[in-house]
Amino acid sequence: MDLTGVECGVFEVWGPIGEGGMSRVWLARHRELSSPVVLKTLLDTAHHPGDAFMRLRNEARLTARIPDPRVVRAVDVGIHDGVPYLAEEYVDGLDLAELQKRRGEALGRGLPLWFVALAVRDVASALHSAHQTGVLHRDVKPSNLFGSPQTGVRLGDFGVAVGQGRAHVVAGGTPRFIAPEALRGETPSRRCDVYSLGATAYDLYYGRPPLVELRDILGDGEVQFPKARTPEEAYFQHFLARMLERTPAKRLASASALIRKLGALARDLRPSPQVVQLERGALQVGPVRIRCILGDIAQASADGIVNSANDEMKMRSGVGGALRRRGGQRVEDEAMRDGRRALGECIATGAGELSCRYVLHAVSAWKEASCIARATQRALLLAEELGLRTLAIPALGTGVARVPPEASAFAAFAALHEHLLLGGSRLRQVTFVLYDAETLEIFIEQLSGMFLGGAELGEEDEGGREGRGARDRDGLDDTVFLRGGSE
Repeated sequence: MDLTGVECGVFEVWGPIGEGGMSRVWLARHRELSSPVVLKTLLDTAHHPGDAFMRLRNEARLTARIPDPRVVRAVDVGIHDGVPYLAEEYVDGLDLAELQKRRGEALGRGLPLWFVALAVRDVASALHSAHQTGVLHRDVKPSNLFGSPQTGVRLGDFGVAVGQGRAHVVAGGTPRFIAPEALRGETPSRRCDVYSLGATAYDLYYGRPPLVELRDILGDGEVQFPKARTPEEAYFQHFLARMLERTPAKRLASASALIRKLGALARDLRPSPQVVQLERGALQVGPVRIRCILGDIAQASADGIVNSANDEMKMRSGVGGALRRRGGQRVEDEAMRDGRRALGECIATGAGELSCRYVLHAVSAWKEASCIARATQRALLLAEELGLRTLAIPALGTGVARVPPEASAFAAFAALHEHLLLGGSRLRQVTFVLYDAETLEIFIEQLSGMFLGGAELGEEDEGGREGRGARDRDGLDDTVFLRGGSE
């Protein structure tokens, strides 16, 4: 059944945004709160809607019991016209599989070690809380790690999760990320999730899973690592080796040690680019200049201009209207050529008569429900793929979609901040072109707050850094970091 445009309980559905082997995912909004949510429905449930509802309700109940903010939480479960659905929090950002893939294609480099260590720390926190409340995830993989530039990485999709101690459970998940004993049909345990997180970490950093073929996963050979290039990478490999032990009894028993150890590694490696204030509303962040100016974005001169697009890709009002009037009708015709676009998407078209090479159409919001961080991430990655050096961006979502300019600025600057911290950007100037003095002041304030003031995004007080060289109760020797080799 197509849920596009219908109302499911308190939710108004925009439309589908993805589909997997067992489920379809829809973007919706809470009618009263205007907050975006994700609705999940199961495929091929017409003959057994009751069973489908029980599966979704079980998933919702399992996630509801986990007391950790790094878990994507269920907010409701119900049935609409015989179609069971599960409503979950929407994470405004990209899953790490997409982020890694697009960075590799655009920049020829993957995710840096500090970011992978930080992501593993966050997911380890989620898994530890899940295990402490009797829940096994059983499907940890890059595409189930949802990264928000504003709130960090969160673990989602508990569709095949079970309670601990369940015997004779069919192996769930993607084979190249599943523990060998789970593939053999043994009773799942928390060590299965630890293995999957290790395989995920390997994939995120090296761009491929540690083992691909089933015979290799079920074999008894040791996982091979590339030669470590730094002492920090050797330290990271030391943990991965413990997580990827074939024999469960030899494997790292709990995710809790990773929270402390990889959190410290992430803090040590996290870059601190030099930020210089050039003038009010203009910063130099490493090689990239960021500016906030008052003006008409249709008159901006840049390699790429970002359009605050609507899902129908019509350019009849606001930023889109201004770009169409100056650039010509062919810009809108090209944008609309392939029909409606999902929220959070960004596509490129020609620029017509505009003073740029491309227009990047970012579908960033709908009826106050914001997807601005995700749309900005995709706009930045698309700019990298196109080889752009300069980019002009408006206040996304603040027109017909009625997103407050403060929320627009925070989401866009958080996405840009993370993009630059990940490294390798070819961009040299990003200009935010604002339409009135009040919005300009808001963006200048948010720019300064993000790049000059306050705690760095994702940094948390975890009770101080632990001294390396002590062997903790987890049995892992931190002195390997100092020696630059693995045990």
